[in-house]
Amino acid sequence: MYTFLSIYLRSLGLSTTEVTLMATVGMIANALTQSFLWGSLLDKYRKPTEFVVVGELLAGLGHIVMVFGYVFFLGMNQLIVAGYVIIFALGGIEVFWSMSNVGWSTLVSELTEIDERKKLMGQFSIIGGFGGIGGAYLGGYLYDSGAGFANGSIFNIAAIVMIFSSIIVYFSIRLRKEEKLEKSDEAESNEKHSLSDLPSQLRTGYLIFIVALIFINFGRNSIAIITSIFLADSTAFGALGGEIALYSNVGSIAAMVSGLLIGSVVANADDNKVMMSGIILALAGISWLIFTPTFALALIASFLIGAAHVVIESSSYSIVAKMAPKEYRGRLFAYYNATFFLSWGIAATLIAGPIADVLISQGSSNADGYRGSFIAALCIITIGIVILLISFRYTRRLEPQQTPTDELPFD
Repeated sequence: MYTFLSIYLRSLGLSTTEVTLMATVGMIANALTQSFLWGSLLDKYRKPTEFVVVGELLAGLGHIVMVFGYVFFLGMNQLIVAGYVIIFALGGIEVFWSMSNVGWSTLVSELTEIDERKKLMGQFSIIGGFGGIGGAYLGGYLYDSGAGFANGSIFNIAAIVMIFSSIIVYFSIRLRKEEKLEKSDEAESNEKHSLSDLPSQLRTGYLIFIVALIFINFGRNSIAIITSIFLADSTAFGALGGEIALYSNVGSIAAMVSGLLIGSVVANADDNKVMMSGIILALAGISWLIFTPTFALALIASFLIGAAHVVIESSSYSIVAKMAPKEYRGRLFAYYNATFFLSWGIAATLIAGPIADVLISQGSSNADGYRGSFIAALCIITIGIVILLISFRYTRRLEPQQTPTDELPFD
């Protein structure tokens, strides 16, 4: 869906910066509700499975309602309005979809031990890779120059998958695991733990790490929306729907390969070193995208960027899981997730999109304008690396202190 949505919104007449709002509006809604609503409620009630189920179910229903709204304006030939209906409807959907995000993060942390988490996140990436490949091919087939969005079929199929997944989660995870979790936590589920009660060194280390993630994720994800537009533009490669699906699938294959490696070969490797290797992959992939002369060679960039995403996500999740005591996981994971979700939109709207629009307005080709955004992304990531190196000092000091707090509630 999202692989082609940016191209479709651009075809409706929205500028590059306006197109980036499709992620910015939604991700702001997602991050704010995770951080200030769902995270606190999850820490209070300790019901991660219910959060996942309700979040996915409401998101699926929301997509179906959205289709009726924007198709109405398409029928009136109000193309720009239809585009903004999609943008703001997706924002409203994220308010409830974010329940699922914070629920998943907490659920995995609650039901696994320290040395299992990075491996499990890598295995999730393999499953996600299959979904990405199937989704990109199906999306490319349905897109057909925008027909899949005009008739709503792309959104409706995505909605059905969300609703079906909520049913699977409810009847599998709830019955197998959560009964133990609920019984062990029942006595303390209503106890309120203030973030100010966290040890000062832990708070400082966590804060510095989150700031580093903000720059790293904002840099590498600021170009995610623009990349599809760049590939499809006639001044770049003029890629068709099938070719853009191929680009997406190469990234999904890379995610599967790296997920397999993280789940086996590097499962016990140092999290800090693994994360740094993922950042290097991201730098290499974005740099190659700037200079690659052909679409075929651009697939190398897709592979590197896809692998980087899994490596960074798995290792950073493991780092935060080690730092976060169980009483604070809902809130701390909400802030952690916010660095990822906000990065898909805000950096694109405030930095990548405007840079491209300004360069194009000054006479640069569309492709060169997008390349300017890629260069800005590299600069942002570099700042994040400097902050990350500082945060590593704190995480090393904190590791010996985290063993008692990371024991499973039902051990």
